[in-house]
Parts: sequence; C-alpha cells; structure tokens
Amino acid sequence: MSPPLFRQLLGKEMDALPPLLQEAHDASDRQRWEGLADITVSRNPAAWLLCRVMNLPARGRGVPVMVIFERSEGHENWLRTFAGRSYRSDLSVKGGRVVERMGPATNVFRLSVKDGRLLLDLEEFRFLGLALPSWMRPRCHASEREERGRYIFDVPVSLPWLGRVIRYTGSMERRDA
Repeated sequence: MSPPLFRQLLGKEMDALPPLLQEAHDASDRQRWEGLADITVSRNPAAWLLCRVMNLPARGRGVPVMVIFERSEGHENWLRTFAGRSYRSDLSVKGGRVVERMGPATNVFRLSVKDGRLLLDLEEFRFLGLALPSWMRPRCHASEREERGRYIFDVPVSLPWLGRVIRYTGSMERRDA
C-alpha cells in the first residue's frame, strides 16, 4: 500500500507538523473528528447561491461539525457535516498537488508546512471540468494547526469579482479512538 496522500506530497515536511495533524493526515485508517465551527457567509445573493449550489455550510456560530476521513489506495474521501448539512469530497494526488473533487468543482491545492501549520493553497479550479482563468478563480489559503490538543482549521474562500464568499473556522477532536 502506498503512503497516505499528504505524506506522499509533503515527505519529511510532514514530520514538522504537530502530532495531532500527523494523526489526522499521515494515517491510513478511517477517522471521525467532531467539534464546533463559526461560519461567515457573504450577504451577497450571488455568494449565497454559490454556497447553496456547492452545499457549503450555512452561516452560524458554534455550529456542530463532524469530519470523517476515509482512505483507500490512492484516494481519500472526506465527509464534512455542519449542522446536518453535508458535503463529500474525493482527494487524490496529481502533479505534486492534491486534487479535490467536490460535486461539479475540482480544486487543486499545493500543500506546505510553515511554523507548525499545514497550509493548503488553491492553485487551480475547474467547474464542470472547465478550468477557470485566474481572474475568475476562487482564492483559498486554508490552514490547519494544533492548539491545546485540538485540531484547528481556517478555510477562507473568496472570489476576485465578489470578495469573501465564505469562511469557516473551528476546532475538532478525534472521536472514534
């Protein structure tokens, strides 16, 4: 069996991550994480519609969140549920980056580690298989870190022509162990 996806991409950089992030991303087992999130969504109707089409989380504070990581050879499936609203993504590796397929969207992220944080920078975006030019492409510089034994995430998404579309932040702990 090949190494986990994030280990394949980060190599020895993976060892610079805090133990909790290594537990989440340098593993081959099924894991369930739970916690709370704060979600801000633009009040712009176009941004709201985009979030609905992608089934992204609704606005809220202290929203229950659950993430299930499932792994198989060469793939990871992440099921994220925010207050009962779920979306699933399939992750694989291509060209030294993570390719995340989420419904009609495909996100291509470059991973890196800086100051003990895992950074996920969106470099390409396709919708219905068509690559969007950079002036239309979403911007996302997500990060993860460990703080007081909790998995902290920060996922801001914006569009150059619309501004901030959504941002969800929060913390989780593993619940299946």
